Amino acid sequence: MGGNSVQVRRLVAAALLIAVLALLVGCGAVDDPQNTFAAEGDVARKQRDLLIIWVLGPAAVIFVVMQALLIYALIRFRRKKGRELPRQVHGNNRLEVARTIAPAILLLIITVPTIIGVADIGRAPADDALQVRVTAFQFRWLFEYLDPEYADANGEPLRIANELHIPVDREIGVTLESVDVIHSFWVPKLAGKLDVIPGRTNSMWFNATKIGSYSGQCAEFCGFQHADMRLIVVAESEEDFEAWVADQLEGGGAARSRAGEPALASHGE
Repeated sequence: MGGNSVQVRRLVAAALLIAVLALLVGCGAVDDPQNTFAAEGDVARKQRDLLIIWVLGPAAVIFVVMQALLIYALIRFRRKKGRELPRQVHGNNRLEVARTIAPAILLLIITVPTIIGVADIGRAPADDALQVRVTAFQFRWLFEYLDPEYADANGEPLRIANELHIPVDREIGVTLESVDVIHSFWVPKLAGKLDVIPGRTNSMWFNATKIGSYSGQCAEFCGFQHADMRLIVVAESEEDFEAWVADQLEGGGAARSRAGEPALASHGE
């Protein structure tokens, strides 16, 4: 029996090691372009801290503790030849009360900050937010800057495809529309995903707290070229953003034409 006990312990240790390695691989490196845990925006940070770590953290600890107790019980009290059954007891009232009260307290601790965080994430954008309309279609993104100051001489909004430029540390108010099938707008380091549904306008806000380029994609299977429906959000200083806008309005007519207007026309727009 001693040899069997050692073998069981080795198998358990190997299983735990494999589980830890799988967890580390799944989380990915911090510098991964689409790592949700490497948040660089207020929305993404709240979602990570309140909705992932704050909620899943205690759940993970409880899961590990309970599984460890289960494994210990399976090994410690496994059936052996000549061993009698353990003494059968009705229960432990104190333990039952504790197992009822403790989860209630834990749920209360988790619920209050989570509700506050969800309410803030779901609020309307700030009054000075940069307003952008995002139109999804197979298989590209079209970004339109709706503020009048970013319109051209004919009053047409600045349009660009697949690459959204934003000023850092400023809220972006986004409205999402689709002209064909259901898509999903997702820039993991800045905000969580939100579906883009034909015939319906969804809205969200996000910001970037650090200058850089942030990778995003359509997170809803939308056709054969779904994997190519990627986007980039470029967060830059206010001065660099204004210079980019001026350059697009003055000499970017061809670029704006490539931004998706022909493709939209082909969808009946």
